[in-house]
Amino acid sequence: MDKEAYISTLKNPNSWFDQAFSQKMVADKILNEIIMNREFIVKLKETQDYDEFVGLWANALYHYGIGIENGLKGIIIKNYPEAVNFEVTDDDVILHDIGGKASKSHDLYSLANRAGILGKNKKNLPFNVNVKLTKNVLQNLSDIVRWASRYPIPVNSSKVFQMDEDVPHVCVYGFHILDTIEFFFDYFKSQVEGDRNQ
Repeated sequence: MDKEAYISTLKNPNSWFDQAFSQKMVADKILNEIIMNREFIVKLKETQDYDEFVGLWANALYHYGIGIENGLKGIIIKNYPEAVNFEVTDDDVILHDIGGKASKSHDLYSLANRAGILGKNKKNLPFNVNVKLTKNVLQNLSDIVRWASRYPIPVNSSKVFQMDEDVPHVCVYGFHILDTIEFFFDYFKSQVEGDRNQ
């Protein structure tokens, strides 16, 4: 890719939103066409072997997490272009980060803060967000993106996400997580449509 095309894609939030929607589509397909497939569910009941389910669920969540990460980067590019850190050399363009350290560490909660969705930079969003629950979901998804869908253990034992005690486990680890993360994709969609209608 030549430098101009690279920079153009880098600075175009719609490129990042499109990637977010592609990742969501993959996650939805894993969920709807495999995990929720009647034959798969019957097999689970018969064998009582949940390893395949856990692996597929972790991979669906991985794609949701990567989708959210791309969408948050799109929001940062759109609203905070000064937070896009890249370097142009004689023969290359090097992307250092989008939104700071959180970008490189897949810290979705910090990226959401940087994007102005949560935390002190929070904008008036057209969605009702339970901040504590959303924080726990994003921290869990960060672990899934960093290691849980790819490796049996994290780099060290202290790096495992510990959920807040007053947040129901089912909201973070069960299918209810989809209710929490759907608002991100709705928000990304509203940002794309806003750009394309202007």
